[in-house]
Amino acid sequence: MKILDIAFKDLVRSTRSLFLIGMAFAAPLLITALIYFSFGSIASGNVDMPTINVGVVNLDGLPANSLLEAPLGESIRSMFFDESVQSWIHASDYPDEASARDAVNAQEIGVAVIIPASFTEDYLAGKKDTVITILQDPTMSIGPTVVRDMVTSLLDGVAGGGVAFKVLTERSEANGQVLDPATIPTFFETYSTWYANFQRAMFHSPDKAALVVKSPVEKGDTGNNVQSMMGMIMSGQLIFFSFFTGAYAMMSILQESEEGTLARLFTTPTNRTTILAGKFLAVLFTVIVQGAVLLIAGRYLFNIRWGETGSFLLSFMGQMFASVGLATLLVSFIKSSKQAGFVFGGALTTLGMISGLFTANIQIAAFDLMGNFTPQGWVLKAWKLSLAGQPASELVVPFLVLTTMGIVMFAVGAMLFRRRFA
Repeated sequence: MKILDIAFKDLVRSTRSLFLIGMAFAAPLLITALIYFSFGSIASGNVDMPTINVGVVNLDGLPANSLLEAPLGESIRSMFFDESVQSWIHASDYPDEASARDAVNAQEIGVAVIIPASFTEDYLAGKKDTVITILQDPTMSIGPTVVRDMVTSLLDGVAGGGVAFKVLTERSEANGQVLDPATIPTFFETYSTWYANFQRAMFHSPDKAALVVKSPVEKGDTGNNVQSMMGMIMSGQLIFFSFFTGAYAMMSILQESEEGTLARLFTTPTNRTTILAGKFLAVLFTVIVQGAVLLIAGRYLFNIRWGETGSFLLSFMGQMFASVGLATLLVSFIKSSKQAGFVFGGALTTLGMISGLFTANIQIAAFDLMGNFTPQGWVLKAWKLSLAGQPASELVVPFLVLTTMGIVMFAVGAMLFRRRFA
């Protein structure tokens, strides 16, 4: 019971430290939350793009003896008036470029598309100086880009139709056949219908127009790329701050030694091994509580699935043993609490960096290699396996390595403490 009494006393002391509470709980949750909300729209698959007001000036006409039934300018114009884009594009006709410019300057429309006269004739003749002018409100970025891509895509389709017609003509001649001029309009009509449907499939919604790619995996599945990314980010934060929390909680031994309370405690009938064991147990409880809170928060706040129960428990226990062991070893080398900031900030940050905790979502070979020699690196390996849905049998090796590391570091640190306070 003496051990539990000492452990409880140290736990109460830890809860009074706002710095420890902030670093143990607030910091990892805030960092993860900032990243989570930055990618929130991607994770939900929603794109909040406002309606684009487009003005069209179509001065184009159909050249004489053309095989087309309508000028290209009319095809471009009708694309913005198509019912498939009415949910996010509001198009209006303007008689000339001047009126369209005035509308853009007055912010009545965000984008104006100016189709010049004889555009069809010049484009089909291959004139490279034939251009469609796109005016835009300088405060807009996505809307003008989408409109430009729509126009470019349609003109690419026209060029594709020309290539297809050329191939059809050459193949007919190679087979000794003469292409019936009466079938040419039918060919272009068939091609135009196909390409129009293709355009509708591409630009029928702002999601696809903005080139937002949705994951085919069902929402909440561990295969979801964004949720997988958040799991790796949260695990990196969990590991880093778990080791920091363990070290800071262990520092209570140094603080009590400097305050003289530890020396008075040693004068009581309680033997020193029991006193030190109680303080070590307090650190263990602190790390367990911190880890449990962060894991629960990650599951319900950020929808992170930590893996199968067995895998999850092995990862958590391995992390717990390693963090307490390293905390005991580090603090055993520190002579005073004034040195703690330098040691914790330098040693733990360096170990976290070379273990890949800050780049957990990126595969870096050098960090993977160096992580084989650090407890943080092995904890990260365990969480990666658990997050990937691997069974508990795949985590036996990381768990045994972490347990061994934790026991060895704890034994060395405890021995140094006993020598110091002998």
